[in-house]
Amino acid sequence: MNWEEYGLRISVPEDSLSASETVEVSVLALVGGHFKFPDNTRLVSAVYAISTSPLLKSLRIEMQHCIDLSDPSLSKYLKFAVAPVHTASLPYQFSLIEGGEFPVYQRYGSIERSKFCQLAIVGIEEEENGGGSNEERNGQEDGDSGDEGKGQREGQGAGGQEGEPGGVGRSDREEEGNGLKEPVDCTEDSELSTSQSKTIVPTCSTGITEATVYAGQVFYQRPDKMRFAASTELNALHQYIEKKYSHPEFDQSITFKLKSPKGCIELAFDDEQQREPITGWKIRPHVMPCQIKEHEILGFGGISTTIPPSCLVSIYAENSPDTVPNLSYSVPLKGVQDPMEIIINRSLRDLSDAAYSVNIKDGPSLGSQNDIKKHFNDLKRFLSSSEAMFRDIANSCKEVQIINSSQYNELFDGMIHHSLSKRVELFIGNITLLIEYCPDQISEFLSKLKEQEHVALSAIADKIAASSDR
Repeated sequence: MNWEEYGLRISVPEDSLSASETVEVSVLALVGGHFKFPDNTRLVSAVYAISTSPLLKSLRIEMQHCIDLSDPSLSKYLKFAVAPVHTASLPYQFSLIEGGEFPVYQRYGSIERSKFCQLAIVGIEEEENGGGSNEERNGQEDGDSGDEGKGQREGQGAGGQEGEPGGVGRSDREEEGNGLKEPVDCTEDSELSTSQSKTIVPTCSTGITEATVYAGQVFYQRPDKMRFAASTELNALHQYIEKKYSHPEFDQSITFKLKSPKGCIELAFDDEQQREPITGWKIRPHVMPCQIKEHEILGFGGISTTIPPSCLVSIYAENSPDTVPNLSYSVPLKGVQDPMEIIINRSLRDLSDAAYSVNIKDGPSLGSQNDIKKHFNDLKRFLSSSEAMFRDIANSCKEVQIINSSQYNELFDGMIHHSLSKRVELFIGNITLLIEYCPDQISEFLSKLKEQEHVALSAIADKIAASSDR
């Protein structure tokens, strides 16, 4: 059973089945969720929830990881970790287990398993002088065998629904056909206990952090909007990125390693250093410096981060006979171990065919975009002070389809244990994303703010409108 598209391969030993038997396999690829891994480790794979029916003696499971093992000594710092399929309370607590192989120069690790579980690969980041590993024996770490495989045919992936209690092996839809279904975000809120006693001991880096391989994806969410998204270099995460954005035009894919731990990748824009003429074109990153930090990449798929971190760039072409017909704009990448760059390739036809060719003077300036961001932050702070007002505005937005029922339900049902400020942050994120795709919707949204007849809301709405018109 080969699901390399999602970074997973499963094989069944010959002596596990007779020629007349059929095995049902349930597999769910989880790009993130309410997971807790042992201290001093980082997740370097997707999390897979795997079960079979009937229960087999063992499965050979091969999983993709994102560690460059060209240095053979690093393989000893990779470990498999498991958590029960069901748990009485969140988070899903993962424990290291013995066994498994991590061949040098390969990006897959393998292990034999006979228990239903959630399975992941983690890397040990620091080595304690004289310390031992906190491993549990295979077969003793996850006592819940469950019956997740029932109703799922061989090669069928469990659907899963974002935010569903339990998070694994549950679905409100079952699709027929072969192959593991799209990765999901297994996110659910609960209280985390942080009271742990720690003993400080001398440590040194294992090299796992420096050997982590990341992936960058360039795509155009519309002809004049380029986005650069980053994640750990795993097939399951790339599939998730493709499904998270609506009808993207995918361009370059790159892999990179960061120069330093806790570093960042930065897109460097410099009109003066271009090899090709750019007359009549302007490239405007929405945030400066235009960078993605390592902790943001590693946080993708966490409890509240369901989309990969990215940088958004607007592209403007002047309606002038002097404008060069084709743009080839190089963007060097800073903070990476090997020198590399991405190229923004656009043509006047790309923009004009989609009615996005505008005069540069008509495009929003970087200053006005910063003003809009500031005013939305003001709105976020104001709405975080009143649950009733926030609910009224969300209701109004749902009525005119500025947000849909699913987004509304997530705010007031799916995130019931989250703070008001966290829910407001998600709401504003949904609004700003909508405005990126449908700029005309900003006036509809601002009118809903003014309907509240609150002087502060009206003032914020006026400021957003004024900045948008510049």
